[in-house]
Parts: sequence; structure tokens; C-alpha cells
Amino acid sequence: MTEGQIGESVALRLMERALDAQGLRHTLPRRTILEVVAGMGHSFTPTELTEQVARRDPHIGRASVFRLLQLLRGAGLVERLHSPDGELYTLCLATEHHHHVTCTVCGRTATFSLEDDDAVGRAVERVGYRMDHHVLQVFGVCPACLQRERPPGRPEAPQ
Repeated sequence: MTEGQIGESVALRLMERALDAQGLRHTLPRRTILEVVAGMGHSFTPTELTEQVARRDPHIGRASVFRLLQLLRGAGLVERLHSPDGELYTLCLATEHHHHVTCTVCGRTATFSLEDDDAVGRAVERVGYRMDHHVLQVFGVCPACLQRERPPGRPEAPQ
């Protein structure tokens, strides 16, 4: 199940619980930021998040957005990804070990698991290292963008 399938209301409740766990009050500015994060639907840059929040409430400062983003990251509800254009964040409610694939066209992110995640560790050992942890991030074109790229009547690419 992806974050989009879980829904914004569940994501919002999980983020509110993260505030509770930190002993933070539920203020209107924080609620606004959480609602924007829950509604993003794709990976976002800190600047995009700040702009979206400012559209909802121009009185919420950039520092407030960044502080809450870091709190959500520390709680494991938002993950920082990297892209050729810089730093991205994505709402991530998966609880098991997973990886990300990010669309290079629209920025949408999906999570996936590997059937043999231990293969990464074995590959690292072959070059003499001991792996402490790993981050695997893949870039490609999502199904929706592929569909828009494909001219009418052209068959799908083989998988």
C-alpha cells in the first residue's frame, strides 16, 4: 500500500502523533504545514513546501516549515532523497525496509522492496567492505508520465 492509497487523513494523524511524542502543541501554523505535507502527493523540495504553505498562510515563516520538516524526518515520517536537481523530501509511511524510485519528469515517488536485499551486502563484501547500512534510490519515469510520452496507438514498451 502506498502513501497515496493510505490517504491524507491517516498521514495527518500519524504526523500529529509525532508532534505529541515530541511534546509539541497542535498550533494552527503546524496544522497548516502538516496538511500541506500530507497533500503534496509527490516528492517536494523545501522551497516548494515553503511556497505551498505560504499560499495557505503567508504568516508562517520559512524557519517554522524547516523545523517541522526536520521533526517529521526525525520521526521517520518524511525521508530526504537526492535528485540531480538537489534535495527532495517525500512523505514515507512505510514501516518495513524499502527503497525509493523517483520520477525524473514529475517528481512522484514510489517505494519498493527487493526480494534479496542481502545481495547489496554481499556485493559490498566482495570488494572488502563491511556494510553498516545502505540507501538505494532509483530514478526513472513513472507510469503516468510514460503514458503521456507515448503517442496514441504506439504499444507499451516491454517490461
